Amino acid sequence: MSPFSLVILVICAFSLFFLINLSRGLSILLVFSKNQLLALLLLSIVSLFSISLISALIFFDLLPSTFFGFILLFFF
Repeated sequence: MSPFSLVILVICAFSLFFLINLSRGLSILLVFSKNQLLALLLLSIVSLFSISLISALIFFDLLPSTFFGFILLFFF
């Protein structure tokens, strides 16, 4: 495992842990809030941002190795 892959894995793990805690707090806010639509919108934005961030990090981590594999496949 390359150091870059390890850094990506650690970032994904910490961001997932942080976002799970944040969504738990936002769901509690949703229950006790008078403006539930705003809390629900905030929860959905945080969830979509976290999913896109983790997907982008995984994609950019796996892209060079996949591209290198395609080069090896076509030239050898």
